[in-house]
Amino acid sequence: MNSIISNGFEIVYMITKKLVEKSKEYGYLVGNRGCIGSSFIAYLLGITECNPLPQKYNGFNIPFEIFAGIEFNKVLDINLNVAVDIHKNICEYLNELLKKEGIYKNSGDIGKSNGIYTFKRIIETKEGKQLANIDILSHSMLMPLKELYQLTNINPQTIPLNEKKEDVIKITDLLIKEQFYVQADLENILDIISKIKIDTFDNLIILVGLLYRTGIYNCIEDILENITTDLSQIISSRDDIMVYLTQKGIDRITAYHIMENVRKGKGITEEMEITMSEHNIPDWYIKLCKKIEYLFPKAHNVGYAILEYRLAWYGIHYPKEYSKVMEKWNNL
Repeated sequence: MNSIISNGFEIVYMITKKLVEKSKEYGYLVGNRGCIGSSFIAYLLGITECNPLPQKYNGFNIPFEIFAGIEFNKVLDINLNVAVDIHKNICEYLNELLKKEGIYKNSGDIGKSNGIYTFKRIIETKEGKQLANIDILSHSMLMPLKELYQLTNINPQTIPLNEKKEDVIKITDLLIKEQFYVQADLENILDIISKIKIDTFDNLIILVGLLYRTGIYNCIEDILENITTDLSQIISSRDDIMVYLTQKGIDRITAYHIMENVRKGKGITEEMEITMSEHNIPDWYIKLCKKIEYLFPKAHNVGYAILEYRLAWYGIHYPKEYSKVMEKWNNL
């Protein structure tokens, strides 16, 4: 709260909250991309469904530094996924809010790339200080979720993420069958599942982090060779590095800078490697940090895992309605 108020970020949070509320007025949930799920205040405001607190508080253990920087004052990057058919409406609503406050800099109209509509606004104070970048992207998964809600009368937000292990396995199998991960190599997917055992939602988050198009994809074999039953050592998001290093006794500032280097594909410096070795970080882990080209934030992976999990949940529990809806959207 201190960092949000002292840096003038509260206006950014409140505008983002209004965007989510406007989408819900149309009957659609909002998905989160990027780091915004790293903020507990954003979770309390209903901006994100990703609770970043430690697991004992039913959270995903995500450091706030991922969103706000090591000093909690960096320009905020806010990325929202909204349903395709209301994307234009939400973008226009954002313009209205920003013009009312007089705090935005024009940064382009709605664009389209690979079938995804994008819209960006830069939020600046009247004095010219940049507070945030807001990106609104269209997402096709939100529309079938709304239809499944209407057909089953089951609110997707009430779907429990702690299903029985056998149900999570069925959900994962359906995600693969429906080619949710078509951009990844199926053989590698099966290898990962056999080693990691995707039988909990937390493990599904790991899978999502490993399989989406990031620079870690060429390191999957290295990961599979070295993981044990302790899945905490798996690097599937940038946050994993900072959390693991701090658990091993490395101070938060150093752990943050190592994480930032690795997730940008810059490897680690000689000084960083010495520090990691002094704290008994395994050689294979250090080697992996040198090879990684890019990593998504964990909150990003959580956001996508939640959407995918919910859709597949309907497929397991309401197969008739699911088939009807997905056939419609797959033919569009």
